[in-house]
Amino acid sequence: MRRLLILISTFYLCSIVQAQEYLGVHSSPYLPFIGIVNQPAELVRSDARWAINVLSSEVALLNNQTFASSDFWDVMSKVGFHDLKYFLGSEESLLYVNGRLMLPSVSYKINENHAVGLTISVRADGVYNASNDDFINLFKGIHDPESLKEIKDEHFKSLVNSWVEYGLTWSGTILKSDNKWLTGGVVLKILSGSGSGYLEMDGIDVMFDKERIERFDMKMSYAFNESLNKTIDGGDIVERAGDLGLGVDLGLSYSYLPEHLRGVKDVPYKYKIGFVMADFGSIWHSKTKNKASYQVNMNDVPYSRFAGIETLEALKDSIEKSVDIKEFSGGSFSTKLPFKIALNADYCLKPKWFANASLVVNPGYYNSTVDITRKVLWKASFTGRYETKKWGAYLPVNYSSAIGWKIGLATRYRQFFIGSSTVIGNLLGVGGGKQSVYFGFSVPIYSSDN
Repeated sequence: MRRLLILISTFYLCSIVQAQEYLGVHSSPYLPFIGIVNQPAELVRSDARWAINVLSSEVALLNNQTFASSDFWDVMSKVGFHDLKYFLGSEESLLYVNGRLMLPSVSYKINENHAVGLTISVRADGVYNASNDDFINLFKGIHDPESLKEIKDEHFKSLVNSWVEYGLTWSGTILKSDNKWLTGGVVLKILSGSGSGYLEMDGIDVMFDKERIERFDMKMSYAFNESLNKTIDGGDIVERAGDLGLGVDLGLSYSYLPEHLRGVKDVPYKYKIGFVMADFGSIWHSKTKNKASYQVNMNDVPYSRFAGIETLEALKDSIEKSVDIKEFSGGSFSTKLPFKIALNADYCLKPKWFANASLVVNPGYYNSTVDITRKVLWKASFTGRYETKKWGAYLPVNYSSAIGWKIGLATRYRQFFIGSSTVIGNLLGVGGGKQSVYFGFSVPIYSSDN
């Protein structure tokens, strides 16, 4: 199959170029569109009357194994939905690929108590889970059959989900006094499904002898919609194929400013806490191009049958030509959004200096489509930052239950920002196999009294 990241890399090239997105600058109160992504209750706190997002983009490739290549862009160009050799590690490996591109969008502050926004984003997620690398030995060419070990109850699972998201945001004041400010926000999203699909191989059992594969058993199922099929066949990169879906984000934010700090420059609050439930929704794909589920039982298979297979598509074709299967064309499947719950706390140490801590939980990351992670995912982050309205520097440290440590660095000048949630960790040798970059630029328009 054509590579998943053709979607993200194409947008990257066209624009001169997850879960908290934009880790580091996510804590800044001066970037309203990043606020919409991570905490919709923040929009009304912006000083700008109007704000226009020109372009914001983030792409990440996060793995709990070290890739053979240390060149991020080389890896990004090679990793895809079908490349077996990049997914199977020497132990349980888990790979996340995700990207977000926010296209030109706008927000408007109606008054001190209400603000609205219209956003358009293209998003893509890929998740790959393999139990170990013994399975890949079948496709490297068998040179020493006696050294092969029996494969017992292993698995390989993958899922791709991409969609266009049209968001209508409202953010408003719920309660405000001289020292306290409670705001709320909601984003209603219309979801237009693009390329999506999944492949699941479970219960993989393989026994070898000197001359052939004695037994090869597994359960196999897959489905992909028309858009992903056209991408596979060399068609348009983004073409709506899934039915329209609905999604919603909800957020609350509370800040406190003691009396003795009122009017102090670069102290917007002493502390601020927030709660978010985001990406609640799903997309139903009624126009499924290919869908099948079957049990594979093969005996006395020559090693040459699988020699040279490098892609999942080639593997699927080889298996389907070798066994009698019952295939279901058409049909349908759904992909839920990667629902998350987040808690966030921000503390002003002194003017211009802040500390931010957050906890994000994904209670069922795509498990309703494919039991791909088999556990609740969570991540905790701490970000120290120096920030004024004009400048900002950010040092995020993040730990994920699935992929371990990340340490990043980001900077901001007015409404332009650029950063990575992994760059410092990579330099220090912490969290190998993880790469992410992001950037963004927006234009604020202030009222005459600002």
